[in-house]
Amino acid sequence: MSGVSTATIVAISAGVSAAGAGASFMGSQQQAAGMRAAGSAAASTARFNAGMRQRSGRVFEQQAAFRERAGDKEALRFRNQFQKLQARAGTAYRKGGVSVSSGTPLEVLLANANEAEEEVQLIGLQARTESGQLRERAVGQRLAGQLALIEGKTQQQAFNIRARSAEIAGYVDLASTAGSLGMQSQLIK
Repeated sequence: MSGVSTATIVAISAGVSAAGAGASFMGSQQQAAGMRAAGSAAASTARFNAGMRQRSGRVFEQQAAFRERAGDKEALRFRNQFQKLQARAGTAYRKGGVSVSSGTPLEVLLANANEAEEEVQLIGLQARTESGQLRERAVGQRLAGQLALIEGKTQQQAFNIRARSAEIAGYVDLASTAGSLGMQSQLIK
């Protein structure tokens, strides 16, 4: 034999087991820290995404308000152009010696005015419809932002649960190894 006693071999084995248990414990603690960091990153990403969605919602709201104002201006511009056209038509009738207060010329001017009013109403309806669609997109963006926050919190909770599991597993392994070492120490005596 080489001259190493059984007690020495058992003591070396116990030392190696203790070192392995310590390294395993540290590894589980590092794994837990990494999972907590991943959970924190998931929550931060969710907050960022929610902020971006909120910003997008505000942009759509601004676009909706702009579309309404633009529609109002389009309707006003159309009315002004129509009034000029209607005035020219009345002037042309009068220059031709035709009365515009009765008969066919009045009917033509009234029909034109009705069509113009329908066009103004259509311009307004289109602007309000597009504005409403933009506002709905704004609501969708805000809801998506709230969902991103919920998902981020859920992910963070899941990572924290995994981190606790890794820590507990590390303590269990450490306790198990300590118990085995206690048994080995009894054998050395």
